[in-house]
Amino acid sequence: MADEVKLSAQIRKDFSGRRLNELRRSGSIPGILYGPDTDNLPLYVDAKELRQAISTDRGENALIGLKIGNKKAVMTIIRELQFHPVTMQIIHVDFVQIRMTETVEVEVPIEVVGEAPGIKTDGGVLEHIIRRISVRCLPMDIPESLTVDISGLNVDDYIQVKDIKVVGDIEILDDPELIVMTLSAPTELKEPEEADEVAEPSIVGEEVDEDREEAEAAEEEVSGETEDSKE
Repeated sequence: MADEVKLSAQIRKDFSGRRLNELRRSGSIPGILYGPDTDNLPLYVDAKELRQAISTDRGENALIGLKIGNKKAVMTIIRELQFHPVTMQIIHVDFVQIRMTETVEVEVPIEVVGEAPGIKTDGGVLEHIIRRISVRCLPMDIPESLTVDISGLNVDDYIQVKDIKVVGDIEILDDPELIVMTLSAPTELKEPEEADEVAEPSIVGEEVDEDREEAEAAEEEVSGETEDSKE
């Protein structure tokens, strides 16, 4: 069962790029709140408090009681985090209001357990095709992760979405046939091919002698033909 995390926010009225940069430099993260019972509301939160809120076991799927100014806290989850492409610092956050009696759709990370014989015995390599699974459930039932047991995997085996077991009223939304991970054979190192035989280098002096002999033979032949013509 998910626990609630509390987070304070302030309404944001200046939407200029300059103001957004000022907020980030001062240690705040601009964001927005939307949902069934509220209009789109621009706001900002403390960067440190936001990082603490998503550092729990549930990560970005934490239930966040968002208190905006003096208003009553609104139950939310994070819909999207945007990161700076270079520093990877959070630069924007989207909150969506939720109702505790209505299902939500979230992505849950995959947790691998067990030891595969294909790895231990045959030196295989476990390749992750996808690392998060989309699920639908009530907010309080959002799992920290979905467990995948690889203790029965041999080389060339794989696990599909339909092989993942869930507990409680949790519905997996991804294609059941989608491959989650596969156990591949170890890569064989190819031995370097033998180099082609290198032709023996010719000796310049020998080539010169051969050319001289051919030239002298040609001269003698021409000389002989000339004498015959004179006779």
